[in-house]
Amino acid sequence: MRIEPEVLKYLKGEAFKTSLFVDIGKSKHRIISREAAITELIRDKNVIHIGCSDHIPVIKQKISNNSWLHKLITDNAKNCVGIDIDRESIEFIKKETEYQNVFHGDILTDSFEVIDEKNWDYVVFGEIVEHLDNPVNFLKVFKEKYGEKVSKFIITVPSIYNIHQFKNMKNYLEIINSDHRFWFTPYTIAKVLVSAGYNPERIIYANLQSLNIKELIIRKIKRILGISAGYPFYYFNTIIITGDIN
Repeated sequence: MRIEPEVLKYLKGEAFKTSLFVDIGKSKHRIISREAAITELIRDKNVIHIGCSDHIPVIKQKISNNSWLHKLITDNAKNCVGIDIDRESIEFIKKETEYQNVFHGDILTDSFEVIDEKNWDYVVFGEIVEHLDNPVNFLKVFKEKYGEKVSKFIITVPSIYNIHQFKNMKNYLEIINSDHRFWFTPYTIAKVLVSAGYNPERIIYANLQSLNIKELIIRKIKRILGISAGYPFYYFNTIIITGDIN
């Protein structure tokens, strides 16, 4: 899905409406995981992975079942370097795994010679923006510091527009990671990026919501018939947005 030029003038603050109607589109989207979508984009590229670690108890398990994002990026990129502010997890990764391309530090305030020594095709911010107190400032400072070294960005965030959350709302519930500060829509994450000086171009929907029995049966029948099973955007939990940093 491409961001329409008509919407850009609102994202940039060149126009204003109290009730802006944003057409998200009725097209069906293929089933893809966040990890697979990112892997496709960064294949054979030079990549900086921000927030590269994970919760220590699950890192080895994810490596073994090939679902740890930093492993997938490292294995498919031309070059990859990971940065994370969690010193303990970085030390664990270096000590307990084969992945030594990780470094501890604050990407906004610390210096990283390993980044400065070359140019990079992508920076990946995977599931971190929703944890930040001020995502616009974070992204803006990153651009000011590394904008001349990095060409494109990939950001993934949780989508509030999915049927799982609608069902929770109908049951008067909010089920959320207790460290999250934000839910996002395609427009609001694009607005954050434009406010930080980035140029969002493409949106991908990933991580298919769990299907009910009826939906699973229909999907199985389509598979048998050789019909590609696509789903509207509200069947996916994750928004992936890509574009140029400058």
